[in-house]
Parts: sequence; structure tokens; C-alpha cells
Amino acid sequence: MTLRQLELFVAVAETGSFSRGGEQLSLTQSTVSQHIAAIEEEFGTRLLDRISKGVVLTAGGKVFLHQARMILNEVEQLQRAMNRFHGIDKATLDLGASNIPANYLIPKLLPLLQQRYPGISLNVRMGDTQQILDDIRCQRVELGLVGGRIEDDLYRYTPIMSDELVLIVGATHPLRKAGVINLQQVLEQKLVVREQGSGTWQSLNNALLRAGCDPQSLDVLARLGSNEAVRRAVAAGYGCAFVSDLSVRESIERGELYRIDVDGLQIIRQLWLAEMRERTSSPAAQAVKQMVVDTFNNKEL
Repeated sequence: MTLRQLELFVAVAETGSFSRGGEQLSLTQSTVSQHIAAIEEEFGTRLLDRISKGVVLTAGGKVFLHQARMILNEVEQLQRAMNRFHGIDKATLDLGASNIPANYLIPKLLPLLQQRYPGISLNVRMGDTQQILDDIRCQRVELGLVGGRIEDDLYRYTPIMSDELVLIVGATHPLRKAGVINLQQVLEQKLVVREQGSGTWQSLNNALLRAGCDPQSLDVLARLGSNEAVRRAVAAGYGCAFVSDLSVRESIERGELYRIDVDGLQIIRQLWLAEMRERTSSPAAQAVKQMVVDTFNNKEL
């Protein structure tokens, strides 16, 4: 049995005629008879009684007509849903974002999304880089904006923009007027750092290794789960920290925080758009991905 045969049966039942039902689907009366006979044979039930003035439904035919109409209605709903899907008429995109992209990229993205694709709404999950990549793998989100990457063939990464990690201290810290210090002086400071699954910690860890410094030699006061928590702790006089330049520009301008350069240690990291390599992207994901690349790639915020 095919959907075409269901359509044909409904047409015949509603018109009460093989010939008129066939005309609606551009089929001859003999072809219609063959299809109806095939359905009846499949179910072992007579569905239509042939009378002199046409055809009438049997009791089994009435049951079949009711179910056939329900099936064809569902097919119509499916077609409408897919049309909306392809037209991005109304869609929700599950997007993951690690700390820095969530707080400093997505707010800039939302007005552009509303302007270009008003039918797309975002459902944003936040976490550190590791958590967002896990969400992508488990299909909880389709795209992720992250501050680090894990080398795994499961993922495809598209570069978005560069971000610098800078050393900050509070207004009462002894180094606030130092301007520049060396790496050895960094090792002598009490630091507040991000959790180990974050892109910020990953970038700091890798930069220290490249500079010939063991990250384990850092004097870590605390590991905090958000960039905002780190920023607030340092502003309150609790140690110093390496954080995203994007996150502290305004605080530095207001004199709440001070930037200290480290001689021989420049930490430039890449922010990425991550997705599953072998998964077919939805039209909404494709549209948002292109907009993200167009908006942020090689541009300063």
C-alpha cells in the first residue's frame, strides 16, 4: 500500500465514483479499479460495494477511510513542517557557548539575528569548553562557540576571531603600577584561575609550556567556574588572574582593574565555532554559522 493509493481511495470514496475519483489523480477507471482491488486484497476486506450508481463504503471501508484521512493529514503536516524548516520560517536552534562567547559574542549576535533571520530563535546552553563539546557530541546542541578545542576527528572547528589573555590585578594590588613584569614574577604571585575544562585555562596552560614554565608551579589561590567570578574576585583584591581581554576592557577603563604585561609571554587564542563533522546541519544552523563567521571573523570587538 502506498500514499498514492490512500489518496486514490479517499478520492473514490468522497466522489462515489471510480471514474471521478480517478480524474482527480489523472488515472483511468481501470487503473483505479486495480489499485482498489490491491488494497482490498492486502487487507482481506471488501472496502467498497459496487452499485449501479457508483460505489458505497462498506463497514470496513468506513474504518479505512477514517484512518486514511488521518494518515494523509499527518503527511500534509509533515510537508508543511519541512517547508518551514527549509525556509527558516520558524525554527529554534540549540546553541552552546562557553563563558567568553556567551557573555561577549552572543549579545552582539542577537540584534543581527533578529534583523537577518527573525524566524530563528536561539536556545543557548552555557558551560566550559569541555561541557559544550560534550553537548555537541550528545546532540544537546547543534553548534557551539568555544574558547578552546580538543583534537578529535568528531568535531569540525571554524575560526571566529582571536582573543588575548591578559594579566589583571585589582586597584589595591602591589603590582597595579608595575606596567611590565617577567615570568618569574608571575610565578611568585597568587593567582585565581579558571577550571581545567575551560578554554581560558587550556590557553594559559599551553602558553606557559611553550615558555618553558611548568603550570604546576603556579601558586593557585582558587579555581572559579566563570570569567565574571574571576574578574570580581581580583577587583576585590583577591590575587591576580589571566583573563580574556574582551571581558575586562571596560573595568580597566574605569580603573577597577589594571593590566600588567608579562615580558616573553603573550597569550593569543582562537575562538571557535564547533560542530559535529559528519552531522548534516539544519538550515537554521547553516544560516547562523555563516552569520557568525561574517560578523566576527578577523574583526576586533
